[in-house]
Amino acid sequence: MKNIIVNGTKLSRSELIAVGELLFLTDEEIYPTAFDNAKNMGMVFPYLASIKGNFFEAKNLFVRKVNDTIAGVLVGCRNAKWNCGTLKKVFTTCGLPVPLGSAHTEQHYFSYEADHETGDFILCISVAPKFRAQGIGKSLLMHYLSDKTEVTLECLQSNFKALSLYKTCGFVKISEYAGYSAPGNYPVMVCRLLYRA
Repeated sequence: MKNIIVNGTKLSRSELIAVGELLFLTDEEIYPTAFDNAKNMGMVFPYLASIKGNFFEAKNLFVRKVNDTIAGVLVGCRNAKWNCGTLKKVFTTCGLPVPLGSAHTEQHYFSYEADHETGDFILCISVAPKFRAQGIGKSLLMHYLSDKTEVTLECLQSNFKALSLYKTCGFVKISEYAGYSAPGNYPVMVCRLLYRA
């Protein structure tokens, strides 16, 4: 079985589409509000990956492939920025309607994260359903952390499996607060975690 981790700069357009669709599964608030559905996120993702300096730039993607299938992805950034209007631009360029919630997500999540994260941070990790509970997420985390001295991330307080994984990899909880919520929804509680080598 061929089992490797590759950087996003080495992915084909079709692989970047698959990565976008997989990342959609990461969160029930952020990506559905920003992109509407997994197909949309996949269609615009290659263009997002080509934009320098944003969270989803190809160099920030770390992908675990099992027999040439995308099994998991980690988005790890350092001082990434987000310009409001980016989603409108990518959807328009791709000939797709701009999701109604995209501007809200950009203002209240992507731009906020870009303004408040300093140094190395993990934006998200997603593992394809058929590859879960096989060590894919842990291998991506350990690969990303291997040359870092300090990394932060956020996690839903209710995501006990993810919190357990992060703790196993050396993360400790440093704060709790209300995280992003889609318009009309109640805020969700998140934890901020810190890893130090």
